Amino acid sequence: MPLLSCALMCTPGLCDKVAAIIRQRSRRRPAWAAGLGLLAVLAAGPVRADDAALLAGRVAKAQKLVEKVRGLGFRAPVASALLPEKELEAVLGRKLVEDLPVPFESYAASLEAIGLIEASPDLLQRLIRLYSRQVVGFYDPAEKRFYIVPERSRDSGGPAGELMEQLLLAHELTHALQDQRLDLDKRMKALVDSTDALLALQAVLEGEATLLMTEALMESLPADAREALGADPTQQVLDSLDSPAAVEGAEGVPDFFVKELVFPYAAGTAWVRQKRRRGGWAAIDAVYRHLPSTTSEILRPGASLPARKRLAASDRPAPGPEQEASATTWYDTLGEWVLGGLLERAGAGAESRGAAAAWQDDRVVFFAPKDRPSAGVGFLWRIRAGSPSAARRIATLLAPLYTGRPVEKQPSVTARGDVVEVALAAAGSPAP
Repeated sequence: MPLLSCALMCTPGLCDKVAAIIRQRSRRRPAWAAGLGLLAVLAAGPVRADDAALLAGRVAKAQKLVEKVRGLGFRAPVASALLPEKELEAVLGRKLVEDLPVPFESYAASLEAIGLIEASPDLLQRLIRLYSRQVVGFYDPAEKRFYIVPERSRDSGGPAGELMEQLLLAHELTHALQDQRLDLDKRMKALVDSTDALLALQAVLEGEATLLMTEALMESLPADAREALGADPTQQVLDSLDSPAAVEGAEGVPDFFVKELVFPYAAGTAWVRQKRRRGGWAAIDAVYRHLPSTTSEILRPGASLPARKRLAASDRPAPGPEQEASATTWYDTLGEWVLGGLLERAGAGAESRGAAAAWQDDRVVFFAPKDRPSAGVGFLWRIRAGSPSAARRIATLLAPLYTGRPVEKQPSVTARGDVVEVALAAAGSPAP
């Protein structure tokens, strides 16, 4: 399940190139950068009331740029605030866990049980560090406000830093524009039991914001700098996201979280760009009316997918009588992208994504003893594939993920018709 939404990751590839281009220009402050210097002013010292007022003025100007590039108007002013870097980790720590269906320890134990992560000491603190290293600013749909960390300018002195601020404002204001049309807080909370649908939504949000940010960049640069960036600056952004291993702060964090962090930006930007190329911003307006609900759609930009084969009501898992009275339960739909990651962890290699592409639907129920909610997690997970042969293939490729575990922690993996079942009893409980 994604733990943070509507944040701006550092994407150094394009930003570094822009900064280098600007530094190669005359040292004289260029006319196009006039009036954009916020981070250079705020990079040191405590946040003051006049700094916040300065930010509000910059936001009002940036709103006009976003409206020009996007062709949509804001329905209301956008609230903004400065978040000092020293307060960032505490704020992120709260936001990382506030919408989880269970306490973080139980959530992490469920990911470990199903095979997405290995046990990791101080995992929450490591995640907070990972996110805090990426976040330059973030939009909070619950508060209808975006926050900027003033110290996070990559080059706080001069035009390069000023341009980075402009990109940040454009990205976060795009999220505010989306929120005014989609009511993001309500929409995201409705998806708390579907990692798949939430990742798909985040991909649209971050893809649009990243694409608009790139176009706002091109709108702000002089002609010679635009030429120096080449014909496809969006591809440079995608290239900078190509290797999750290069994400700053990822040391000691399970790969699943790092890849989950990158997915909405990389896959989402590719998906939105394809829509934009075919139908302009009007095509993105149409997406708002029919948002993708699965990562399968995001993974196939431009494809028209047939109607999904959903799990039959009798196949949708529920806790048995032995869990109903004695266990805490929570549900999720993991989706194609997560299934592909599990198959990769199982050693399926190049077959992982092809096998996962047969995904049609899934549902998992996790349960843990009420007296030990973060230990001994069990689950019952059913996946509907496109055919019985595809289900058998998924089961065969997935089973090795669990074979090295102690017997009591080994889920059973079976295929029945076109449904794969993966089941693990909670500690002290009979098999589900």
